[in-house]
Amino acid sequence: MPEIPEYWSIGWWEIFLAGFSTLAIYTFLYKENPLYRIFEHFYIGIATAYGIIATIRFFVWPELLKPMLGLDRIEFPDGTMSEEYENLYLLYLIPVCFGLLFYCILTKRHKWLAELVIGCQLGYAGGLAFKGTFSELLPQLFDSFRSFYVPGSVADSLTNIFFVVTLVTSLTYFFFTFKRVEGGVVESASSVGRWLMMGCFGAFFGSTIMARMALLVERLEYLIHTWIPAMVS
Repeated sequence: MPEIPEYWSIGWWEIFLAGFSTLAIYTFLYKENPLYRIFEHFYIGIATAYGIIATIRFFVWPELLKPMLGLDRIEFPDGTMSEEYENLYLLYLIPVCFGLLFYCILTKRHKWLAELVIGCQLGYAGGLAFKGTFSELLPQLFDSFRSFYVPGSVADSLTNIFFVVTLVTSLTYFFFTFKRVEGGVVESASSVGRWLMMGCFGAFFGSTIMARMALLVERLEYLIHTWIPAMVS
């Protein structure tokens, strides 16, 4: 049999597809085009498939099916099991069947069953968000009470003063209970708070750009040091 060239190996095709996919996605920088849309759909499909497989492998099978089928028990050489089968695991079928009602959304007649699942899901997510709001805001509220004077540390004292000034002026910007007097204390503090918030938003935007640049640099390194040498070899 003729010898298969090295560039037809699986590794070469992986490098080629990875580099070509990167270039296809970055064609969006010029304008939206059919090549970009094709690889965008490929990415969404692969990500969806990976999410399904990961859910089955790391949750549905070990946390649901194995306990229900009794496969998480160890069988000893004499045929006995490490523990008795727990019949209460069969109660897992109740939330499973209820969750499967979500697919009734694909039918017009039984779509209302899916709305029950969606309503419970939104209520559960809303409760977690409400709980998370307090668990996130209360520590920030307690941390906002800072001393203007930190013994032995001028830098910490100035940091606390700047923090409190930023906090008060930023909150003043959103104070609309009564009409502000032009040139008054509240209006001046509001202007200071607006500028401080703009600086904060700029820092957030800069960090976002740096994160995007890090992804771009990683892709450029792959194209320059891996993809191009593999293509020309």
